[in-house]
Amino acid sequence: MINDEPFFAALWNGIALAAWLVDGQSLQIRHANEAAARLVGRSVTDMVGMPVHGLVVTPEDLMFWGQSRADIAAGIHSHTWVRNMTTGKLVPVDRRVLAIQTGESRTPEPCLLLTMQDRSEHEDSRRELETLLSELRATLDSAADGILTCNLHGEVRAFNQRLAQIWQLPRELLLRRDDAAIRSHMESQVLDGAAYRVRQAAIAHEPMAETTDILHLRNGMTVEQRSVPQLLQGRPAGRVYSFRDISRQAEVQAGLRLAARVFESSLDAIFIADERHIVARINPGCEQLLGAAAKKVLGRRVKSLFVPARDDTDFMAEVLQAWECDGFWEGELRLNQGGNEHCSVQLSWVALRDDEGVVAQSIGFMRDLSGQQAAQRRIEELAHNDVLTGLPNRLPLNQKVAAAIEASQGHGGGFAILFLDLDRFKNVNDSLGHAFGDRVLKLVAERLQGCLRQSDMLCRLGGDEFVIYLHDAIASTAESVARRVQEEMLRPFALDGMGFSIQCSIGMSLYPQDGDVLDDLIKHADTAMYRVKERGRGSYGFYQPQMSAHLLSRMKMEHAMRQALGQGHMAVHYQPQVDMATGCIVGAEALSRWTDPEFGVVSPGVFVPLAEESGYIVTLGAWVMEEAVKEAAQWMGCGTPLVVSVNVSALEFRQQGFVERIAALLAQHGLPARWLELELTESVLLQDAQEMQQVLDALVSMGVGVSIDDFGTGYSSLAYLKKLRIHRLKIDRSFVSGLPSDESDSAIVRAIVSMGRALRIGVVAEGVETQEQRQALQDIGCDRYQGFLCAPALPASDFRARVAESVTGTKRLA
Repeated sequence: MINDEPFFAALWNGIALAAWLVDGQSLQIRHANEAAARLVGRSVTDMVGMPVHGLVVTPEDLMFWGQSRADIAAGIHSHTWVRNMTTGKLVPVDRRVLAIQTGESRTPEPCLLLTMQDRSEHEDSRRELETLLSELRATLDSAADGILTCNLHGEVRAFNQRLAQIWQLPRELLLRRDDAAIRSHMESQVLDGAAYRVRQAAIAHEPMAETTDILHLRNGMTVEQRSVPQLLQGRPAGRVYSFRDISRQAEVQAGLRLAARVFESSLDAIFIADERHIVARINPGCEQLLGAAAKKVLGRRVKSLFVPARDDTDFMAEVLQAWECDGFWEGELRLNQGGNEHCSVQLSWVALRDDEGVVAQSIGFMRDLSGQQAAQRRIEELAHNDVLTGLPNRLPLNQKVAAAIEASQGHGGGFAILFLDLDRFKNVNDSLGHAFGDRVLKLVAERLQGCLRQSDMLCRLGGDEFVIYLHDAIASTAESVARRVQEEMLRPFALDGMGFSIQCSIGMSLYPQDGDVLDDLIKHADTAMYRVKERGRGSYGFYQPQMSAHLLSRMKMEHAMRQALGQGHMAVHYQPQVDMATGCIVGAEALSRWTDPEFGVVSPGVFVPLAEESGYIVTLGAWVMEEAVKEAAQWMGCGTPLVVSVNVSALEFRQQGFVERIAALLAQHGLPARWLELELTESVLLQDAQEMQQVLDALVSMGVGVSIDDFGTGYSSLAYLKKLRIHRLKIDRSFVSGLPSDESDSAIVRAIVSMGRALRIGVVAEGVETQEQRQALQDIGCDRYQGFLCAPALPASDFRARVAESVTGTKRLA
């Protein structure tokens, strides 16, 4: 058929595909059709006999046609380019090379069929599509919202750069396709990841739903997520998500909501006015402050809310000028509250301007000053008067005395200061309570006021201390008033059906002989009052100059006492306690001793009461206790265990954790509790008896012994001896000193010993100095004694030596 030239020519030139027949050996073009001529802009005649290389325009094609004939015969199908010689342009083509056989001889001639399909329109469409896609990508990436598209299976189809920014997608997720990793990352960025996961699953199950959600990310961003279905021919093909950062809008909305809440709940009265200064809105605080006038305030001018204290025009001019300078006006006004009611308020009126700087609105803040003004009046009252009694305080007293001193410069007059303190008033507070005590103080103030003249002044300094100023008074006048006060105080008081008595101690100083300023006069009257208390209370006395010297000496001694422990001037001595029957030392009482570089040997009768009065007894007693326990542990370590007795003051015994401290000391030094005995006075046991019983029970349960010191000198009570677990009674030296001749002392000692024996309580006699006293005590049946007959209180080393002598029998003590 190929030799049928008419048919071949019609078929060959009729096809739209450009085709060339190329000789397989010489690679010369043997035939070309019209489509080939149009494609390359050459005539068929020109191409016949031309090497096929004449069509080549790319290096790749040169390489292909430069191969061996066998490789070329293997054929190729690829995209390449040819040049149209008419236009000079390169034309994209789809090229095929196929080996075929031609000729009718038995040895067919190898031939190559080269075909090319013009791809210009396809390339134009591709470029147009790529341009469109680039434009779409650019549009997507320039969008302010993050965009994510997915198919119906949730697989990611596309997303933009804004999405990556909002969700902070890592770079590695942008470079590789991993839908699961992207979704996992997005879930991890949401504060409530579990709720986000559930919500996304619900959206996926509703392919036609349009949704809106607010997401709170871990980076602090608030994101609005919207999703709509992606439709193809009316059917859902996927879903488009948009993500918008609404953090700023959320902050603004939150600010507006907060402002609204503040407006509604503010305790300050707030009003909002328009540009004409007409009230447009008020908050509940303003309604409450305005009272009955609140119903008529809307629509009225702001200035009409206040009582006019000045010309209205001047007021508004002042406000407008302040707005121009500072943006607000502030001042104190009288607010109408309806009817004839009004109150003082502090108004802060702020201008709110629009973008052009014109006042568009104003907001006023009003604070009721009624409470503040009442408080100011109360402060002024308190500055001059005592809160409890209403009596003048130190300030008006200063003014009164200053005026008296100034007046005395002309005529030489004088006055008196009385310092009054209620005796043992603490007992009233402790037993009946401070509220009751305060009422008693009011009654006392009334009585004292009744003892004075109009020109005098009664002041309360605080607590149970009062100061009386006696105008134009001399010593006899002061003494007469003091006596009258004492008589008035002796009259019984009655309160809540209860009758009671109160006495007072009064110290007096005179101007000008006892001081020329109030502070000195009060100080000296106070000193005189304390001297009265030292002499028995319930009396009065004048200041004497030597009192200050005594007080100064007392202060110096107290200071030295407080320094003594740290400087090693204190020591603990031990006075032996001896068994009457055997004459052996069976215990010792620990006693504190003080030797001062300035005062020398200070008697315990001097510094112990001073320590109790100042409260230092707690520190001193704790130190003596530790030293005694440490020493007793050393005795036990030497094979001579003895009971050590330690005096405990009432203040120390009532300290919080006293029992725990004793237990810790015994444990620290390894001393069994049975070798420690605490000496208490009867007064300790009678104060807060129930609480004291609990403390004693705890100590006795530990194994610590308890003895009653100075038994018989206080308020002795058989009841507490029966209730409390007491181990020993100590007969006071005042009952021992008269033995054996004084019948009264003998009777008292005999009674105490008999009582102890009946209650199975041991008895120790103190202050035994003679053999006659010891013998009398032994005859009566006393168990033990201590005193100078055996030995005074000894330093620790001397006491250990004396104990050693007693044990070896080198010295009998009885």
